[in-house]
Amino acid sequence: MASMFPRQALMAALAAVALAGLAGCGGGSGSDNKPAPSPSPSQPSAQAGPPPRVFVAGDSLADVGTLGLKATVQSAANPQAGYPVYPEIVSRDLGAGSLCNYFSSSDGLVFTTHAGCTDFAVGGAQVVSSVSRGGSSLPYSVQYQLEHAVAANGGAWKAGDLVIVDAGANDALGLATTYRDARAGSTSSQAIYAALLAQQLSASTIQQALAQPDGGSVAARLYMQQVARTLWTTVKANTLDKGATRVVLLNVPDLTLTPKFRTIANEIAAAEGAAAGAAFQSALRQWVATFNTELATQAAGDARVALVPYFDDFTAEVANPAAFGLTNVTGASCPPAGDFQACTDAALDASPPAGLAPGWWKTWLFSNEFHPSPRGHEVLAASVERALARAGWR
Repeated sequence: MASMFPRQALMAALAAVALAGLAGCGGGSGSDNKPAPSPSPSQPSAQAGPPPRVFVAGDSLADVGTLGLKATVQSAANPQAGYPVYPEIVSRDLGAGSLCNYFSSSDGLVFTTHAGCTDFAVGGAQVVSSVSRGGSSLPYSVQYQLEHAVAANGGAWKAGDLVIVDAGANDALGLATTYRDARAGSTSSQAIYAALLAQQLSASTIQQALAQPDGGSVAARLYMQQVARTLWTTVKANTLDKGATRVVLLNVPDLTLTPKFRTIANEIAAAEGAAAGAAFQSALRQWVATFNTELATQAAGDARVALVPYFDDFTAEVANPAAFGLTNVTGASCPPAGDFQACTDAALDASPPAGLAPGWWKTWLFSNEFHPSPRGHEVLAASVERALARAGWR
């Protein structure tokens, strides 16, 4: 892939970041080409013994209402309960009951907590939360979430507890959008990209990456590899090292298949040609695959960890939608200008796309440009439950 932004500008920005003392630690490379499993629907648990307690950390995929709603289509008839997101479905199917959000906020800045609730996920959370978003001192950090989950449990996990963690997609999203902006070569965009890389990579690692063809993309791949290592370190310290024996880790899906990144790739293609759009998609897919491979490498051989191949399963859903009860895997069912609060089932039923009847959105994969529909959460829950079955935990 040809170089996508000027190396000298990024090197200058990196030097400024290094002088400010922002550089972090090193990285490596990898790939992910595991075959996708055959689809199967979610089924009630057949496990013996009492149901587990289910704890959740992660981002908007797993957030059951921190900011007052879920990142999917809303239920007009029951706004508070809404449609279940994947960990709620898993908890229900395991007989563990409903989940409630541990954190809540009316403004996304000040958070209150709810004792007894076990879903610590917060929309927008990242493995590496920037200082501008509170670093590791707000629940936008997965580390912060897990530390509070352990503390709420008295400092250790109990036998049978199931801990579900999904993270990394927002890190990849931030990396990809910052990388795209840096392509223009402006001083400010280059500085932002250099600062982002320096959150996880040392100055020398970044310099070595930039010396290669399309060094900006090479550095991005190394960054995502290090993010995977950081996630594993965080998860291990707060789950396995605290007595957890059942930890579920989701890897990151192929984000290039979401409406958001299809649009970005099309915009690049329109401005710079089809080859540039395809190159951006290829680069992002490689960064995500590198993250997934490193996460699998870190977790390999530990029977206390079940890795959910969300990348493979999500790709299979897009490639063969009918097998998963889907009719549309490219568009967003929520209106482009609307927010989740306005995206209700009643509103969608009242204005179906041409040729479609009310209820059309029930078989679409996406709600908005980046999040699953209620059906999308059902098939994701099925992926998690397959992983639990393979681990012998249901």
